[in-house]
Amino acid sequence: MTDQPPYTHDGIGISLVDGDPVIRRARQIMLVSERYDVRSYATCAALLADPRSRDVSCIVVDVAGDSEEGGGMAALHAMRASGWRGKAILLDSGLPLPALIHAAERHGDRILDRTTGDAPLLTAIAASIDRGWSTWNAEG
Repeated sequence: MTDQPPYTHDGIGISLVDGDPVIRRARQIMLVSERYDVRSYATCAALLADPRSRDVSCIVVDVAGDSEEGGGMAALHAMRASGWRGKAILLDSGLPLPALIHAAERHGDRILDRTTGDAPLLTAIAASIDRGWSTWNAEG
């Protein structure tokens, strides 16, 4: 008998965008410990500048990040305009605005509070990846 979990996340890419280096690093370590392939970015501009960011199935992004550049929603819009078809976990502070809720529902994204703990974040990522793969398989 092995200690290997029944499902591993080896090779599944996650992009993590957070301007707070302490939070970003802690989440990156947690996701790597869960065997995700994580690329982290301090800004949405850095995410958009990296062509490899289009190869991931899930982006975890602070909605308010880079407010002078339009924030996480503008970055997601740009990613989707460039052909990215993954799902996003949108981290928001407080009660989400109706426009954010509508956008998330339209794309199959999830909204979580910015202070969400590891377990709910991991659950949301796993659900997003499952939905993303079934969408890609149906289109492919």
